[in-house]
Amino acid sequence: MRRRLNHSAMAAVGYLEPWSVRAGSSMACYVSCADATAGAFVVTLDRDENEQQDWPIARQTPSFGIREYHLGSWVEVPLSHIGQEFDLDVEILFTSNTDVKPVISWPGFMLTIGGDGRLRANDKDIARIANEKWYCLSLYFNAGELTCRLHSHNGEREIEGRIFGLSKPDTIHIGAEASHKQPTLNARIAWINLEAASGTVKWRFPARGPVEKLKPVDGDGPELRILNGPTFAVASPRFTGEVHDPRVNSGHFDAIHLHDDDFAGFDWAADLVISVPADARPGVYAVAIETEKGVEKLPFFVRPQVTMATVALLLPTATYLAYADEQLPPERYPWHGNDRAHLFAIDNNFLSLYDVHSDMSGVSLTSSRRPRATLRDDYHYPLSNSPHLLSVDLKLLKFLARHGIDVDILTDHDLHDGGRSAIAPYRLLLTGSHPEYWSSSMMDGLKDYLTSGGSLAYLGGNGFYWVVAFQGDKMELRRGKNEIWSGRPGELHLAMTGEPGGNWEDRGLNHPQALVGVTYVIMGFGKSRPYRRLTDSHHGAYAWLFAGVLSETFGAEGSVLGGAAGYEIDAVIRSEETPKNLVRLAVADGFDDSFQVRPDLWVADGEPERTALRRADMTIYQHEGGGLVFSTGSVAWIGALPGPSEDNDVGRIVLNLLGRFGRE
Repeated sequence: MRRRLNHSAMAAVGYLEPWSVRAGSSMACYVSCADATAGAFVVTLDRDENEQQDWPIARQTPSFGIREYHLGSWVEVPLSHIGQEFDLDVEILFTSNTDVKPVISWPGFMLTIGGDGRLRANDKDIARIANEKWYCLSLYFNAGELTCRLHSHNGEREIEGRIFGLSKPDTIHIGAEASHKQPTLNARIAWINLEAASGTVKWRFPARGPVEKLKPVDGDGPELRILNGPTFAVASPRFTGEVHDPRVNSGHFDAIHLHDDDFAGFDWAADLVISVPADARPGVYAVAIETEKGVEKLPFFVRPQVTMATVALLLPTATYLAYADEQLPPERYPWHGNDRAHLFAIDNNFLSLYDVHSDMSGVSLTSSRRPRATLRDDYHYPLSNSPHLLSVDLKLLKFLARHGIDVDILTDHDLHDGGRSAIAPYRLLLTGSHPEYWSSSMMDGLKDYLTSGGSLAYLGGNGFYWVVAFQGDKMELRRGKNEIWSGRPGELHLAMTGEPGGNWEDRGLNHPQALVGVTYVIMGFGKSRPYRRLTDSHHGAYAWLFAGVLSETFGAEGSVLGGAAGYEIDAVIRSEETPKNLVRLAVADGFDDSFQVRPDLWVADGEPERTALRRADMTIYQHEGGGLVFSTGSVAWIGALPGPSEDNDVGRIVLNLLGRFGRE
């Protein structure tokens, strides 16, 4: 369905490519704006005051406008190469469709399915079907006459209907109608066969994807077009439950899942091209779109041409993207604050990886070519009424700038593309507040960096948790069974890479406990808590971290739920994965009853041990490569850093850490 953006909640949205740019390069900016006279300029986001930058900006369009986008995926079958007779067979399983939806269409013909399961051809009843059952749908066309046949895979009787006076199509749409004025179909599509005088053509969806064009596996025919991001590697009619890995038998997963709210990213032309000077400071910037209703900022990241510091901050763009445009519908979630980004997502039906499609299947694909309305320096998460993600991470950069500490900027995407070479020049790598989503390439690069002697400061919580994969602008996630949403049986593997999805704990070898010494254990939206120093913070080998710390407790205040330990927090669990030389430096406990240990975390001693895990642990250890791994164990930690003209113990600990790795 082609839609026009609704700007009631936000006057301007957009995105930039590339998202992370090297100084001396250029990037394109794509904007939808309700104010045609809006201006654009570049500002810093990582300083206490937004500083306007005098960078060259080249206009590609005369003015901004309100853009359109496609919502919902579909398949197109080209038929211009064949004569007046053909037989098209499609394997199809319908999921939930509450309204009348197109199944197969071309000009003059429309096969639809209604919310009552009634299948109709040009308003003529054909059959009543059941959801979640595979059917074979056959369309035999000959000289203007169309015969529709339907039979189920379990051998039920065939149903037939006839339509007369039709023109032969040049293109058949599966799951949509050609004008794109109506919502698309919720269904799974598997084998597609086309028989004509020129021969038989067969298309089979691969278990690896997504792909946008598909050549026949048999016969000389055109490519299918697969549009707007359906889900690949899903169970087909051949799935028996005996094979759950597409790499073992891809034939069990040769289907795609069409959703009426799929979104593969905007297909706009660029409005602006921004030239980043070669001497630009590494940092976080934004294209500011100044409208009559205010200014909206579209963030981007600048990394240096050559290494400029001994320390780099790895900004968690994979997590930013996973949360981007989350709906959080207020009728399902208790909002304790308000943010215009979620209203914008609801108005335009954008979904994040935390949402479900209209047929209740989980959203497993996202694209960086999207509004990213939740990625702002002033963003507040409605469930906590506090900053989250970038708006927290910027507090670290502002704090460091006040103290004259230079750090280079990198992103998850840079680490994924460059591996260890992207981070090798640095003595210390800092994470942001919520580095939750990691690809295999990112994980391998980080482990190689540590093995080579690098050090890591994990300044967040709920990190190194979900497995993702990247393909161009797209990112894929498979959750398995989870309280956020559960995938279907057999569909845990990522289509992009074939590897198992889910969380890193279940993958083996890359358990967060082995990497950073702690594991995500509890979450809640109650008040954050302070840390309490333990013995080794006073007298051990790492007492230098606490030089100048004035109190036995610290972090009693902060912008994320009022303290340094909160929202999602990590602790040391009893495990052989725990580094043997791990040292606990501080602990935060006393969390209210809103904080609960995640239900999938197994503990040997039952409830007493679960109760003891309702805490955040600050830890440190020396890695086998020789470097240090320091963990705060809290999403809220960075939010507890002092503001301008302020000082506190959280800031002193961070300064002590950075001082250890300054340039010698």
